[in-house]
Amino acid sequence: MPLREIARRSLDHFLPDSCRRYLSTSPSSLMIDVRRSGRCPCRFRSFSSSKKSNHDDTSKIAIAMSGGVDSSVVAYLLSQQFNPSKNVLMGIHMTNWDYHDEATGAVETTKNDNPSKCWEQDWKDAQAVAKHLQIPLHHVSFQKEYWNDVFEPYCNQVAHNVTPNPDVDCNRWIKFGVLKDYLSKRYGIDRLATGHYARLWDRGIGQDMPYCLQKCDMNDPILEEYLMQSSVQHLPILLAAKDRSKDQSYFLSNVPATAFSNVLFPLGDYYKKQMNDDGTTSSSSSSADERTVRELAQQAQLPNATKRDSMGICFVGKRKHGAFLNQYIAPSHNNHNAKLQCINIEDGSVVATVDANPSLLYATIGQGAKIPGASHKWFVVQKVVISNDKHPTLLLCSGTHHPALYSETLFICRDKLHWMMGGVPPPLPFRAKCRIRHLQPLVDCEIDFYHDQKDKNKDYYVVRLESPLRGIAEGQVCAIYAGGSDGDLICLGGGPINHRGPSYWELQKELPLLLHPAGQNDLSNTGTM
Repeated sequence: MPLREIARRSLDHFLPDSCRRYLSTSPSSLMIDVRRSGRCPCRFRSFSSSKKSNHDDTSKIAIAMSGGVDSSVVAYLLSQQFNPSKNVLMGIHMTNWDYHDEATGAVETTKNDNPSKCWEQDWKDAQAVAKHLQIPLHHVSFQKEYWNDVFEPYCNQVAHNVTPNPDVDCNRWIKFGVLKDYLSKRYGIDRLATGHYARLWDRGIGQDMPYCLQKCDMNDPILEEYLMQSSVQHLPILLAAKDRSKDQSYFLSNVPATAFSNVLFPLGDYYKKQMNDDGTTSSSSSSADERTVRELAQQAQLPNATKRDSMGICFVGKRKHGAFLNQYIAPSHNNHNAKLQCINIEDGSVVATVDANPSLLYATIGQGAKIPGASHKWFVVQKVVISNDKHPTLLLCSGTHHPALYSETLFICRDKLHWMMGGVPPPLPFRAKCRIRHLQPLVDCEIDFYHDQKDKNKDYYVVRLESPLRGIAEGQVCAIYAGGSDGDLICLGGGPINHRGPSYWELQKELPLLLHPAGQNDLSNTGTM
């Protein structure tokens, strides 16, 4: 928003006193400075470091401690800010999955990858860190809530050929839903700190304006009107982390903005590892102000400082995804020994008829299909709904970059797309950026309303991509962003994809030459995605 307009609307809480004095005495000079430098000359420190919280120093903060390095460093940073002797901090360790209820031997595991052993080690690590930092630690189990709100819906969707993201649902329903409610009712604590790599701009507690909004009058008119409207002025705004290689805003895109009230993301301004100009990592930082999360863990002598990052879906761990799901998803056909027909999308020929093994039954669009004896690689284009009297069918294509895997439009049900700003979308149509996978390079897009008369008069948001995306699958979360080209990246919201538009194969179009080696578009670098 132009700074003159800020003054006209008397939005004083967006500017510090020094800026307001400068604006009132020399508005033209201030505008010239902003135009030249892209930022206010009076200040603009990191907005996450200048909080003016409504809480006093004795208001308790719960720290979600998983036993990993990230949440442990969060505990360390807060212990430096709040003296443990004042009893302000409390650790909370969640267990959301009961590994002892799983069928013994149903899924192959090694001694080191046994999930129950991993959970026990996580709990021990969290206890060791809490003891090291002199922070009380409590354990809580949300197994019932996790099963009902995350895992069971996940299995139901997978059984219907949908590709959901349980980590997105876990954040929405468990970490920033059930856990926050539990802390408030059980301990009277309303402040929660987690190890997520993300940032929040909370105008309600007087935080500085993010850099991208300082420049929005020059770069993005959507931001200036949409983010400043009265209906959203007191809601926290989700921003990507400074370390874009670790940014987790994608997984937070479906959390209501109201749930982010009194939430702290202390790692939002930190890098996990030190980055060089060429994008590689270096062993050490140049100054104390640039310390990385790993360096902080080592300097604090945390017991788990060298622990490796956890990867994958939490309840699956390092086990084979398909074999794990096979324990919980009943076959949708009567013949348990059914064969799986694999069809070549180009000519309709049968590539192979194989056993309906879990790795193929639960494969998602764009995933490689392991066909025994195949001379080259095949990829899943479509999964045909399984009926009782027919073989389950997979439509396949040959080659990573086959046009059948790419589409330039996707559709999200109007009532399923979650808008951060009080559930209100920006004025349609509008330009934005989006991704359909965690850390996928952002793609420019246009978002508009679409009424489908052929499909029971359903209402959708259509996302028209400037460049095609590979492997767009029903159920995948599409996260929508604004900004990012020259500053902070704001997450506007997201929702599950209902269906994609026609593929390049169906449209008989040639693919653009600029494609990511892994099958995604590579249209942005680490610093600007």
